[in-house]
Amino acid sequence: MKNFLRILSWSMFLLAAFPVFGQNFNLQLRSSLEYPGQTLANICGYTQGGREYALLGASNGMVIVDITNPSNPVNIVQIPGPEGTPNFSSLWKEIKVYQNYAYLTTEAGGGLQIIDLSNLPSPNLNYHSYTGDGAIAGQLDDIHALHIDTKKGFVYLYGGNLLGGAAKVLDLNTDPYNPTYAGTFDALGYIHDGFAENDTLYACHIYSGLLSIVDMSDKQNPVLLGTVQTPGKFTHNSWLTDDHKHILTTDEATPSFVTAYDISDPENIQELDRFSTNDGNGSIGHNTHVLNDWAVTSWYTDGVAIVDAHRPENLVITALYDTWDGTGPDFDGCWGVFPFFPSGTVVASNIPFQGGNGKLFVLTPAYVRACYLEGLVKNGCTGLPMSGATIEVNSGNQWVNTTTGNNGQFKTGQTETGNYVVTVSKPGFQSQTFNVNFVPGEVIELDVTLELENALNIVGTVVDAATQTPLPNAPVVLSSDGVLYNLQTNASGQFTLDCVPSGNYTAITNAWGYLPGSVNFNENGDIKIELEKGYYDDFAFNLGWTTSSNGASTGFWERGEPKGTSSQDEFVNPEFDIADDTGEQCFVTGNSGTDIANDDVDGGSVTLTTPSMKLAGHSDAVLTFWYWFYNGGGQGTPPNDKLEVRVTNGNQTVTVFTENTSASDWRFSDEIHLKDYIAFTDNMQVQFVTADDQPGHLVEAAIDVFRVVPGAVLSTPDIDASALLQVMPNPSATDFAIRYDWPTAQNLTLEVRNALGQLVHTQQLGANTGTAICGNNWPTGVYVATLRDNERQSIPVRLVKQ
Repeated sequence: MKNFLRILSWSMFLLAAFPVFGQNFNLQLRSSLEYPGQTLANICGYTQGGREYALLGASNGMVIVDITNPSNPVNIVQIPGPEGTPNFSSLWKEIKVYQNYAYLTTEAGGGLQIIDLSNLPSPNLNYHSYTGDGAIAGQLDDIHALHIDTKKGFVYLYGGNLLGGAAKVLDLNTDPYNPTYAGTFDALGYIHDGFAENDTLYACHIYSGLLSIVDMSDKQNPVLLGTVQTPGKFTHNSWLTDDHKHILTTDEATPSFVTAYDISDPENIQELDRFSTNDGNGSIGHNTHVLNDWAVTSWYTDGVAIVDAHRPENLVITALYDTWDGTGPDFDGCWGVFPFFPSGTVVASNIPFQGGNGKLFVLTPAYVRACYLEGLVKNGCTGLPMSGATIEVNSGNQWVNTTTGNNGQFKTGQTETGNYVVTVSKPGFQSQTFNVNFVPGEVIELDVTLELENALNIVGTVVDAATQTPLPNAPVVLSSDGVLYNLQTNASGQFTLDCVPSGNYTAITNAWGYLPGSVNFNENGDIKIELEKGYYDDFAFNLGWTTSSNGASTGFWERGEPKGTSSQDEFVNPEFDIADDTGEQCFVTGNSGTDIANDDVDGGSVTLTTPSMKLAGHSDAVLTFWYWFYNGGGQGTPPNDKLEVRVTNGNQTVTVFTENTSASDWRFSDEIHLKDYIAFTDNMQVQFVTADDQPGHLVEAAIDVFRVVPGAVLSTPDIDASALLQVMPNPSATDFAIRYDWPTAQNLTLEVRNALGQLVHTQQLGANTGTAICGNNWPTGVYVATLRDNERQSIPVRLVKQ
């Protein structure tokens, strides 16, 4: 169908020079065009009759720009964008070209827009929208992205309303202007973007953080070949290298990298290397493309980066042009880049995410091969590979300096050629320097052995403080200057570590049935750590807790550093454990850190159980813990799930605690006197149980700073609700002003305990009403304040020290 085209008033577009915002090299700005009132999303290119055209995904529709002369781009026409059911004029548009047709997708809806480019440079072009045929007739509306398998003649559509955002495949072979529906791949749900070639799909499942490889030879019956999780767990796009044995991906969330994988065996995909313009956290990569084994990538606030990927195990940046004057991990800046013009010209698009004018950049690249420096660093004392050694090159290149991995190996490179000095160093070791000659495309192999300046040999023993009995199999962590050594005591309770740099060390240990212990030292000699009896676990060590489930498909209890998930500006899964305990770990239900619904408790219950405790003969045992319980979303209001704490003595199981109120916060259990619930044996265990009951909701739970004190408290004072306790400010970075009022109290005392239950402050109060000032020198963390008289106490109040 012939369509009337609205030809833009090109006086609105500004042709201008562009200031240099970053350290630009090997990419020369030839020209730029600004689009007032419109943003630019992705960008593509088309060549016909010796002329080259940039196709811009502007907010009001596709703009066609003649860039044959890169110094003088000329706008040809803007094709009005399609709008469908969503009809919100989405800023996001993606474009790909097959033969003489451009295919445009948008989340504004309206289906797949197809533009016949064969009449260029005339602005009078035919276009129409495809909304589905056959099994999807009239159903195709909003679409996020697309890719075209040009070898086989199929377009893959990603995201959008239809089929849960799975890949929809259209056949272009018979009539590219009127495609036909061929099939789908929906086994892994939503696909954000992907790469397709020769009937193989490399799909990016952004919300599950996966790249999947799929055999699409039979469009009705795709075969999943393999998957891999990308570093940022927010897989955005992918592109094959020229040998088709490797692929590059981007993550559109920090940590954000261009990551290289060996996919020669799709069932065993191996990560080879990753690259970031800004340490993985300082900026976000968006779309990468591969041309002659150079990866040309749009990096939002860092602009366009070119990386030499012909050795995918060592990705080295070889060109950069910064298109945005801001910095940080934001979504302003370079959205798209297209490097495939016959002339070599590169075009890039800026999107001002927070509002403003979109901008086209026309660039001329200088493609150069990297100079490589690779090797192995060993510890001269032990002969073992050395992690954390620093490799520095005096070239001034901000990306070349690196450190060795756990295997002692390093791989780096730069574009600067010629002679430079390489320094290999690590604190406590004698540095070494080497003169090297960097040559493009060549690898310098540098194997180094660093000798200790002063060696320390550590011998220690972990014992029971009361009996001096050695404790076998106790985990021990030694730390010095941020370096950790994980050890374990032998059958004699002994741990050893030879040939480490001299310095100040801390040894921390714990064992089930004991309280944690530590010691500081800085010289050779025998070290003894004495552990007091008690039941305490802040999960810095694996002390033998067990997990089980009943019908649940996800959200299993696991020990680790929590990875927060959020909904409506509040955490569903915690981001941090309790402050001021040892380490940063806790037990949490599911910890993928991806979408809120991907790893919460689903379809059943999950149980976390302590090792056995010997409590027979004790008159009481006081249980305390910090817990997280979030319950929301899903179906039915209010949510109907809960967190239960049960205690078993081997013969009987009772519930001692129930929480069915959701909160996006850590909460303290208060003291639970187990004598009130169950008879004590030497086979006592505590169980933490949470479940996703029907109808389903979001369910997340976590446990930290678990403690049972046998016989520590024989009786609990009665709580007097008339005792008033107010704290200001709270949280506080300095003092707390604790106002109290308890007219009937006698011998009034203020007590403050830390998260471990330890008394950190006690104060005899001379009057029944007043203000107590305390806390200025307390470490950051959570505390509990209580008023006590002879036989009563106030309701505890939580204090947060910043």
